[in-house]
Amino acid sequence: MIRFIFLFFISFSLFSFPTYQVVIDPGHGGIAKDPTSEHGDKYDSITMGYLEKYKQGTESGKVTEREVVLALSKEVEAILRLTETEEGWIKFSSYLGQFSKSKTFPRIIIKSVLTRKSNFDSDPSSSDPNAPYRLYDFPDPKTGVRKKGRISFINDQKPHLVLSLHLNPAGKGQTGGMAAVLTPGYSTFNLLKEISEGKRKPKEFLNKPWSDWMVFAGNWSKLENAVADAWIYFHGYWSDRSGKKTELDKFEGYRQNMVSWKYADEKGWEAKANANGKGPYSKTHSGFRPEGAFFEREKSKKETWRREGGREGFGGDNYYAAKELMRFVQYGLRLQLKDEKGYPEVGPIQNPYISTYSLPTYTNAICAFIEIGYINRKRDIKYLTENKKETAISLAVGIYSLFSGIEVRKFKNMPIFPKGKKVNWDRYGDYFEEVAAP
Repeated sequence: MIRFIFLFFISFSLFSFPTYQVVIDPGHGGIAKDPTSEHGDKYDSITMGYLEKYKQGTESGKVTEREVVLALSKEVEAILRLTETEEGWIKFSSYLGQFSKSKTFPRIIIKSVLTRKSNFDSDPSSSDPNAPYRLYDFPDPKTGVRKKGRISFINDQKPHLVLSLHLNPAGKGQTGGMAAVLTPGYSTFNLLKEISEGKRKPKEFLNKPWSDWMVFAGNWSKLENAVADAWIYFHGYWSDRSGKKTELDKFEGYRQNMVSWKYADEKGWEAKANANGKGPYSKTHSGFRPEGAFFEREKSKKETWRREGGREGFGGDNYYAAKELMRFVQYGLRLQLKDEKGYPEVGPIQNPYISTYSLPTYTNAICAFIEIGYINRKRDIKYLTENKKETAISLAVGIYSLFSGIEVRKFKNMPIFPKGKKVNWDRYGDYFEEVAAP
């Protein structure tokens, strides 16, 4: 009886602590067994096919993105799980104590889950080997029944925070390091739309931090790439270089309808899309109207908080979370690996990659999407593999700080310090829980 009461007390006390949900997403995974679009990622119910080839991640020699980020993600998850038990919390607090001069730390529970636990399907000869790794929803190849992709899985967990870890190939002269991956909010996309329509001046975009846009069409300017991305965001089609005409042979799909959530368009939307009238499915710029649940979401204050403005000056809470976690890694590696020679050299935090990326847009959570290193830079890979535990501790402490805040210990000659400020979670209310399909 006494033992029962003791266990009941421990279980009850754990429920009394603030609890946060984190999804850790090791980028990519899977295998490009079939180089055709048969095993792609975006399944489009209009054309009834995949719109692109499958991307299993970047590689350099024997080093693969999917393996490095999976091993690191598993380490981060294991450390976060320490917060779920009394014994584990003592260990987790010792990590916090390395980073902070505080003696005690507010107790929270951080529940975590991985989007994948392997690099390949258990049966690589399967007719659909990439099913466990696909971002968007897709039909079962045998039954035709719609199956949930990675984004729908993430939203089903109703997380407060998504940590998506990736590696990038470094170009000539690129020193390595790490960088955030960002998508702006509706106001920036609408600005680009109105520039393409001649309603606004290009300088209104070029004078803003979003102007350092990712270049996909190599002979186009950053503004031309940004305008094309804006039209992909709005109606799924690339624009031509002028930004005034739809490229009907370059369709990226209505991505809000490739996800199982409350912000998808109403049942039967495909018929409206095929009708090619005015509205959200118009193939012409002049006929487009931002209508429906998804665009209502996009225009909301909470999406503005997620993706615009914020502590970093732009990028909202998504950018703050990503950059703060990078600062914790930069700080934490130096702190934990310091020797008699001083602090080790760590690759810098690079400018963010900006485009119409899927995870920062379609996950209903604060999204820290991070290129945590460059696959063809030995220093980066060393930290992510040989010093995997130290990197994971830094990320886990940073995640704690995003939820609770932490007073970071200051050291002489330390070149970078995290801010240690938590996200303003209260203003979001139940927003991250309101994603279930009706």
